[in-house]
Amino acid sequence: MNNISKYIILFCILLLPLTIDAKTLGELKTELANYKAQYSSNQNKQQNAQSEINSDKQSIVNKQNEITNNQQKVIDATNESAELTKEIEDSKEELEKLMQAYQLSSGDNLYLEYIFDSTSYEDLVYRYAVSDEIMEYINGKINDYKNKIQKNDELKSYIANRQVQLESDINSLSESIDSLGDEIDSLDEEAASISDQISSTQNLINYYVSLGCKDSDSLDSCASVMGDTRFIRPLTRGVITSYFSYRVSPISGKVEYHSGDDIGGNSMGTNVYSIANGVVGKIIYKSNCGGNMVFIYHTINGIKYTSFYYHLSQVNVSIGQKVTNHTVIGAVGGAGFTLKSNGGWDTCSTGAHLHLGLATGWYGRDYVAWSSFVSHYIDPRKLVGLPSMGVWFYSRY
Repeated sequence: MNNISKYIILFCILLLPLTIDAKTLGELKTELANYKAQYSSNQNKQQNAQSEINSDKQSIVNKQNEITNNQQKVIDATNESAELTKEIEDSKEELEKLMQAYQLSSGDNLYLEYIFDSTSYEDLVYRYAVSDEIMEYINGKINDYKNKIQKNDELKSYIANRQVQLESDINSLSESIDSLGDEIDSLDEEAASISDQISSTQNLINYYVSLGCKDSDSLDSCASVMGDTRFIRPLTRGVITSYFSYRVSPISGKVEYHSGDDIGGNSMGTNVYSIANGVVGKIIYKSNCGGNMVFIYHTINGIKYTSFYYHLSQVNVSIGQKVTNHTVIGAVGGAGFTLKSNGGWDTCSTGAHLHLGLATGWYGRDYVAWSSFVSHYIDPRKLVGLPSMGVWFYSRY
């Protein structure tokens, strides 16, 4: 999940069960409670995934230890087989002599001569018994060797098969750890985004409360938004470097949903202006993907819109602040100290630029869920008067 743009991540994984449109302060508080419940659930999932990772890692250690122990057993069995081979070689001469002696019991005349050449009955019984003892000793010796050889062969075969199984188990556990790691990364991205929404929604609630709004009061009646007749550009100069809609991410190389138009051609710290009269509705600071974000409510010819500005290096406004189309709301970021690689916070930028987005309705007041926000996106170029890709502009009009 590394380096994937927030816009597609949130579209895919932040389809939160927050379907209430916040028309009153009480409903907005309910949405905040839902965000907090979602965040708590996310944390539990992360803890469970981490517990599984720890368990899988311990299983891998145990199996690796078993492999090491089994390898020592193979070494011991091999050494024992070598010693047994030497023992057989050393006792070969003894066995040959015993076998020659035992030929007496083969049923031929020599055997009979040996048995019946006894000088007495007691001697006859003794010679017969000695022949049986020789045979029993030889058979015992041979069987002992055979059993040891068979035992070692079986042990080596078992260990070889067991090692294959253990290595397969370790591979499976490693894949499980990788998968759980990806899940934690995804949950971590989700948690960061939910945390952003909790913070910005809480700030918005605080603003309405400061105005004296009650839970049952309509949000529209609590705070008014100064209207305007059109949008103008957020920068005095620039060039479009990436359009609204689907694109191949310059960071991940994957197809992603790009929620606005990127405007380049300006250095870090360049003033960013509101594109129309309005009121600051939401602010998200140091998002993992998007950096500092400002959301402004507008009413253009009676129609509600939310403009949003991402990758800001600084924010110059506050929630509830009324702005005009000449208000400097922040500064261009997306490079330098804002980048994660430079110790900053923004992982979704390759250089200094402004990400300008536009949506219908007031995000955070008319609707709260990010999934609803995504469904209200529109192409800023249709209303802001931005030029085509690669064409420079040198004024805000």
